[in-house]
Amino acid sequence: MRQGEKTAGDSVEDQSGSTHTGTMHSTGVRNLWQSPRVEKILLPYTLRSTEAHVRMLGDSQLIEPEVAERVAAAIIELAEKNRAGEVFLTAEDEDVTSAIQRHLYYTLGEDARVVKQFFTPRDQFSTDIRLWMKETVVGISLSLLRLRNLFVALAERDRETIMPSYVHQKKSRSISLADFWLANEMRFARDFNRLEELRERLETLPLSEAVQLSSGKFIERSRIGLYLGFETVVENTLDAASDRDHLLEFAAFASLLGVHVSQLASDLMTWSMHEFGFIRLPRPFFFKDQEISNKKHQELLGIMRSRPAAIFGRMQEILSAMKGLSINYSQDIEECLPGVIETADHVTFLVEMSLALLPQLEFDVDSLRDAANPVVVSGESAIDYLVNRDVRRPAAEKIIEQVMQYCKDRRKQPIDMTMNEWNLFSQAFDEGVYDAVAITELEQPVVYNNEWLSPDVSQRIVLNVERARKDIERDRAAITAFPD
Repeated sequence: MRQGEKTAGDSVEDQSGSTHTGTMHSTGVRNLWQSPRVEKILLPYTLRSTEAHVRMLGDSQLIEPEVAERVAAAIIELAEKNRAGEVFLTAEDEDVTSAIQRHLYYTLGEDARVVKQFFTPRDQFSTDIRLWMKETVVGISLSLLRLRNLFVALAERDRETIMPSYVHQKKSRSISLADFWLANEMRFARDFNRLEELRERLETLPLSEAVQLSSGKFIERSRIGLYLGFETVVENTLDAASDRDHLLEFAAFASLLGVHVSQLASDLMTWSMHEFGFIRLPRPFFFKDQEISNKKHQELLGIMRSRPAAIFGRMQEILSAMKGLSINYSQDIEECLPGVIETADHVTFLVEMSLALLPQLEFDVDSLRDAANPVVVSGESAIDYLVNRDVRRPAAEKIIEQVMQYCKDRRKQPIDMTMNEWNLFSQAFDEGVYDAVAITELEQPVVYNNEWLSPDVSQRIVLNVERARKDIERDRAAITAFPD
């Protein structure tokens, strides 16, 4: 090839300073190379970072302040058009930055070229990602606070509702339904805390290439950070361009939150089954079977249970893309971004769906109470009863094991056994055994050396609700205390 010739795929600079690749655009391959949705999402943040860069150049006298002001005003105008829905990113633009430069050239002419002075695209790309993530994290954090508040309100409502707990899928001790809601609040509180820790680390501006000027001066990165709301700057050039730990941390947070949503949905789906009958779903949250009119499908709960799998897949994608990369900038890094954006979409959907569904659930209090006094719990009370009547515990356990099997075979509860039936297993039983097995644990006094049977269980729930509310208010204050 002769010197000066260009191939069909060579980069060509037009009069506006933008570059494009003919083959890339003519074949439509660009949409696979640079996701249009990612470009659209990053565009507002690219405009912000470009404006901050230009203002810094003017403040530092690296360009004429008047020029900086005109260019910044033109960028603000572009941002307003973008918010109004005007599309100015076309398939002919190499990327978001080149589209901005093209529009500024048409508006300002040669003054538009200042946006490329002392400018490093990969550093700006890292900055734009952090700007997007900072805003995204705040939005999700506020939604999580709403969800935690909802759990607390449900706990207050259901404080006196008794239900069984389960160990290894078997009925265990009775609890309050409020305990279930508060357990979920604690799970999402941990998710919130993980997200807040990430948000603190996002407060570092990754413009650290520190372009040195011919005069020996450096660009004022801290001033750019001030315009964009960052607290500090990354001091290491390599780390500034290649660090994507925040993407992995966000994916890890999202995966754990997805686990918690899936577990919640699984419990609710089980409780809404005909065999349990604990929950009735209101009309907007189930779909009738097309063939069997009285059959209801719990499709939305099924989506909440299964959607986290998509989040797990995206996390594995990001880990695989980052594994083995050298500490330098690489296109592999950009390939992570679509997955992170989709992950944020999934998290927002799951939280919003939970907020919509949970307040609408209708609990059958009577079914919960009836199920809260299972054979296994009554059996434990009967063991303690025998021990208090001088029967050695190993013998008492063997006797009650036989009683439980007897009840299971006859589909009855110990409370329904006659005195003659009790005496078939031990003459130590008398009429007092009915008091031992008849009352649910949340209503029993402390007579069997079981601390859980304390009569102030309801008060304990009140204290836990108060603690959760204080934690939520503290976390809300922490969000508002952060700089915008």
